[in-house]
Amino acid sequence: MNMEIPPELRAISTASPQGLTLICAAAAERGAAFCRTLGAQEDLAWVERSLELAWAVAAGEPVQDECAEALDELDLESGCDEDDPSSPDFYVAQSVALVGNALAVSLHPSAAKAEMSVNTLKTLFSMLDFKLGGERTVIIRFGEATPPPGVLTRREIDAEWENIWQLTQRDEATVPHEAVVQARESARAFSGRAAEAITEVAELSNWDVPVTR
Repeated sequence: MNMEIPPELRAISTASPQGLTLICAAAAERGAAFCRTLGAQEDLAWVERSLELAWAVAAGEPVQDECAEALDELDLESGCDEDDPSSPDFYVAQSVALVGNALAVSLHPSAAKAEMSVNTLKTLFSMLDFKLGGERTVIIRFGEATPPPGVLTRREIDAEWENIWQLTQRDEATVPHEAVVQARESARAFSGRAAEAITEVAELSNWDVPVTR
């Protein structure tokens, strides 16, 4: 079994504290597509408010106290449907947790938590790829090459590399404001495109999707 650490995770391990906050804010923004598409208004309101704080910290603003307050509001107790990958509540819960992780990293930067965010997203998008691909199981025998990732998973990996590239174009630990703005715009655009795929999966799965807000 190939246990090689993906290069994007190796790059994250060397990011500066502010770089880690940017990586997690961008991941949470991309993952917010699930809550924006499937979540209840109450969850979405918290997600949008908390994303503003996570991006503010990534931009160097001193709003850690507000981040701590928002994190205290997060209810991590999961219901039965939130543990069921066949339920939309599972994806909403993961989306909310990604934002919570971004807030936590804003308070205490951690490469391990940043890696957890990007790994979570790759898993979620691979699940969508599986559904959109007709739920065909691929058996990999010993010595055979691993199939390439699906379209959504590949886009997620590319987005992670885009963030890493933005951080490695300069030597200083402080991330320029324009880099944060660019990262946020890119992540928001990604979220919009991902929402289309999430809506398609919801239709295939017969999930109830909230009316357009």
